Amino acid sequence: MKGIDSLKEKFGDKSSLLTVVGVLVVEIVFFSFGNPNFLKINNFLSIGLYAAIVGCISCSVTFINISGMIDISVGSQIAVVGMVAALVSLKGNHWLVVVLAALFAGMLCGALNGFFITVLKLNAFITSIATMQMLRGVAYLVSDGMSITITDTAYKFIGRGYVGGIPMSLLIMAISFIVFHLISQYTVFGRNIYLIGGNPQASFLSGIKVNRLRFQIYLLNGLMAGVSGILMSAQTGAGIPAAAANYNMTALSAVILGGAALTGGKGTIFGTFLGSMVIAVLQNGMTMNSVGSYWQDIIIGAVLVVSISIDAIKGGSLKRKL
Repeated sequence: MKGIDSLKEKFGDKSSLLTVVGVLVVEIVFFSFGNPNFLKINNFLSIGLYAAIVGCISCSVTFINISGMIDISVGSQIAVVGMVAALVSLKGNHWLVVVLAALFAGMLCGALNGFFITVLKLNAFITSIATMQMLRGVAYLVSDGMSITITDTAYKFIGRGYVGGIPMSLLIMAISFIVFHLISQYTVFGRNIYLIGGNPQASFLSGIKVNRLRFQIYLLNGLMAGVSGILMSAQTGAGIPAAAANYNMTALSAVILGGAALTGGKGTIFGTFLGSMVIAVLQNGMTMNSVGSYWQDIIIGAVLVVSISIDAIKGGSLKRKL
């Protein structure tokens, strides 16, 4: 029976991934009919540049969801990182100093969430709503609500440059997905994330330091918010306090579309990659086909509802009486 259950679990995972691949193919075919420029190489590079920012933060959000927690403050974290990068660059610092300062700012944001959630034992959802508001306020406060231009060409190369004909942003995203996949599949840290998400009480009794591990995951999430914030500020050439306003839900949508469960214990980095591409293609396709920004918000919101509904149905919500 154990072997059969294992096969069913694997088949279910593959079935979810095939569904996401199918959705991605349908999107590409549909939007290519709507606009012949959609299939051009330059457009796919544009999709990749957008997907890189969402993809990097989605890697760590996947770990958070698998562990049975949630973080909807990542957009505000990215905004803070961008503002820190712009302010440090404005003082004439070397681009490497700017990058390190931005990554440190991201980790501070992650540590803030981790402290409230794992040390003070506050509810993760409520806490991340609060920090979402707080950090967005910080992004506006440090610049008096104004965007700050970044003139350092070496720093902007991170978001705009090409290496061997491939955008630097895509290389960073690819490395991020590969590293997180290896961590999730081949390390004790990765296996423990699945264990605490599946059954935190049993994991605690078996000797896993659940709260310390969750704090480390939030810290890692802050680091990846730093990476995404660097990519965004380097691409736009500015620190923008209103940046990444919708990324809280976008990253969560990508993770859920990729097969991760809100209840924890389930999800894959490869699935998140596919989910990120579905969101990026959808966003790009709607823009190219002149879909209004308000309709775009409605459609992307509907995608999140559908993805959460799929997760709930898989969890047996239709079979429950209440």
